[in-house]
Amino acid sequence: MTDITVEFLRKQEEQFGKAFAASDVELARSLYQPDVVYISPTVRLFEWPQKILGIEKALEFIQLTIMACEGTSYEAVELWPSPDGKSAYVRVHFDWDAGSNRLRSNYVIVYRYKGGLIAQQELYYDPNGRLEVLSGPPLED
Repeated sequence: MTDITVEFLRKQEEQFGKAFAASDVELARSLYQPDVVYISPTVRLFEWPQKILGIEKALEFIQLTIMACEGTSYEAVELWPSPDGKSAYVRVHFDWDAGSNRLRSNYVIVYRYKGGLIAQQELYYDPNGRLEVLSGPPLED
């Protein structure tokens, strides 16, 4: 079994960063168990099930969510492996260009691992919250 450490998380999150910057989540495939469970409040926007089961569907959904994002930047700003080395918490800044705006989504991911690979990925954010505008005009209500 692989213990999840800060260095392990840094490498994992760098790989996610490369995948999102390239708009190609296939670059992150090697991080997942084949039977991964993916949970995110974003599923409501696309009428997907609350729990997405399996790597193929999880990657398909993640790709769907970033499809319209241009100039993406993904940065893990907090990393915390659990004391038992089997799970982790990561806070992410996900930035992208939307017309004349540069926007940021700030969210938390809880990872649960099996054999050093992600067995469950749970995203947490306020689905009713406003995106942070990094540059450009204020967003209208």
